[in-house]
Amino acid sequence: MNNRSPIDYFFFVEAWAMLHLAKLVILFVPFKKIASWMGRLQMESTHHLQQTVVPIKIEHAVRRASRYTLHESKCYDQALTAKALLGQSRLPSTIYFGLAKEGNNQLMAHAWVRCGSRIITGKAGMERFTIVACFGDA
Repeated sequence: MNNRSPIDYFFFVEAWAMLHLAKLVILFVPFKKIASWMGRLQMESTHHLQQTVVPIKIEHAVRRASRYTLHESKCYDQALTAKALLGQSRLPSTIYFGLAKEGNNQLMAHAWVRCGSRIITGKAGMERFTIVACFGDA
């Protein structure tokens, strides 16, 4: 039985559309411009948050919607989408960018978003990455 509320469907549709928009932004907008939209460089948002329901709904919506995009939805797309949706809900968040070396000295990159103490996107494998930049809300 499906126990999703109408708001869950709204978040799903919004996340699905934002994932496509994020992909276009990544492809056609320079990172410097994108960075100006993400928050303040090397600033983290609060780890204490009273509101917990909306971040969880956004987390689930982005994860579900990423399975149905018209393109492969990667961590960066998902992180930008989550950051935008959390911003629309006026919830402070931080987007992190990390690097890690693979066995053959190949650099791997990863992006994830935290809201309060909860990792919204990119949780899988994030501990392997060294944070090189973060953008947070005041």
